Amino acid sequence: MTQHKVIAEDSLSAMDEISKILGKDAVILKTQKVNGKIEILASNNIEDIASSNAKKLNKQQTSFSHLFSSHNLEKDLKNRKFNNLINNTNLKNNINSEKIVETNDDNFEKKFVDIDTFSKFTNKIENLLKNMIIADIDEFSRHSVKSLTIKLLKKGFSKYVVSEFQQKIIDNQKIEDPELFFYHYLAKKLIVPYEDQILNSEVIFLNGPSGSGKTTLCAKISSYILDNLFSANEKHKLSILNFAPKATNNSELLNFGKLLNLNVASVSSLEDLVKYIEKNKNNTKLIIDISPENVELSGYLKYLEKITLNKKYLNILAIPASANKNMINSTMNFYKNSFPTLALTKLDESHISAEELSIFAELGCKIGILSGSRSIIGSIAFAKSEVLAQYMKDISI
Repeated sequence: MTQHKVIAEDSLSAMDEISKILGKDAVILKTQKVNGKIEILASNNIEDIASSNAKKLNKQQTSFSHLFSSHNLEKDLKNRKFNNLINNTNLKNNINSEKIVETNDDNFEKKFVDIDTFSKFTNKIENLLKNMIIADIDEFSRHSVKSLTIKLLKKGFSKYVVSEFQQKIIDNQKIEDPELFFYHYLAKKLIVPYEDQILNSEVIFLNGPSGSGKTTLCAKISSYILDNLFSANEKHKLSILNFAPKATNNSELLNFGKLLNLNVASVSSLEDLVKYIEKNKNNTKLIIDISPENVELSGYLKYLEKITLNKKYLNILAIPASANKNMINSTMNFYKNSFPTLALTKLDESHISAEELSIFAELGCKIGILSGSRSIIGSIAFAKSEVLAQYMKDISI
């Protein structure tokens, strides 16, 4: 075979076929474009090869055929394929870059994460890592303070509370029982003396979620005031007010009033509540049981926040022992500007865990009253740091 003509879609495909048919020593005699396709005439005849080499020596080749005049056809074909692959890759990268620059808002949101989404993601990661600690447990056990840190974290106390305490204990190296010291430290952080405030107040608001034991707590506080402030013939100086919707049945509160021989009144609107307080505050000490439904009345929270600026007006927030950290967070955020003092209720039914006590500490809560629910009269206890420290020690065993 001397000469062979190939017609293909592109020059690369044409040369590939020539190499297969004529061999690696073939030379290109003629190349032209016909009807949009590449037509190449090649030869492996010795005379054609010699003639091609002679032409190369006489003048510099500018046509396509000079590529094959002095190079191995098979090797050069491979190089062209490789270079073509690189060029195609670079072209795709350039096209992608242009698309990124020219992309519309919808495509941009699909390809990239906006700052708000990234911020939320990092916050979630921080919350997941908040109470985690990465350490060699064996190494920690060699140091009593660090060992206690692990122990307290395992019991459910938050990293925030334990870290704050750890700094205290570093400054106090002579402590014999660091764990007991932690319970007393946290108890003192949470407790506020409250007996005098109860006795010296003019109006006491009892707020709290449904089922928190406010009505029972109202009766207990009333009983305490009667026993420690008024004589038997001065009971008229103390009144109980029920602030609830008209349809609400307040029979339990009425029964407590009868038992204590106290007047129990009821109002349903914020306007009536304000009028009642203004009318009776100088003559009667008031304890107001606030229904959860009426808390949502327009203007009530602002009124509570304003009136409790007066230290004679107390806001006691009942939190049951069964409350979880989400409930504590939402309740405290709602009442945060009305100076609430906490009453932990139903402590004879369930326990406040280390996790919830940590939340109280992190939110800066103050606990003034500890209360059960099974005994109505005489079972209120004003919170003391020694009592709460012992309580934490007992529930941690």
